[in-house]
Amino acid sequence: MAILQISQIQVRRGLKQDLPQLASGELAWSNDTRQLYIGNGTLAEGAPAVGSTEILTQFSIINFTNTLTANVTALQSNVTVLQGNITTINSQISALQSGVTSTGVALNASTSGNIAGISANNAVITYTLTQGTKHRTGDIVVAYNAAGSTVSYYEDYTETSTTDLTFSMTANSSMASLNYITTTATSLEYIIKSQ
Repeated sequence: MAILQISQIQVRRGLKQDLPQLASGELAWSNDTRQLYIGNGTLAEGAPAVGSTEILTQFSIINFTNTLTANVTALQSNVTVLQGNITTINSQISALQSGVTSTGVALNASTSGNIAGISANNAVITYTLTQGTKHRTGDIVVAYNAAGSTVSYYEDYTETSTTDLTFSMTANSSMASLNYITTTATSLEYIIKSQ
């Protein structure tokens, strides 16, 4: 019959102040503070520093101050970068908006109307038209000569189904107007940009 032998493995232990320098991989238990340590080993063995490293237990005292300070500094740096990016984005939005002269809904649920107040040559009217389930989107480039009170336009558009919309333009010495007429109630949203 086999003989069963039970061995007890113990690690170095004692008061924290009395714990010796630990050999590489050697464990030590601090009875008074309930902290566990393992020996780093020597520099020749590849240890980053001679001494002992604490193995975290529920009684470990972690110094969050240095870590927290470093994280706060990194966060502040990131916030500064973000603020710079926001400033750049706001500047770009302002630049884009500076070319916009008017925006709105010409008419809702109507069969005719006009977009008045076009005063710049080569103005671009970007629009979205809705007639029930039909949608039409496009750009109208306006060639306006205030001196001669003349106006012409070029339209580029796409639509989901054919709409019965007809555009025409009128002009005087102060502005041009884009007129539209249709037999179906129409909602026309637009934005006028000067080129």
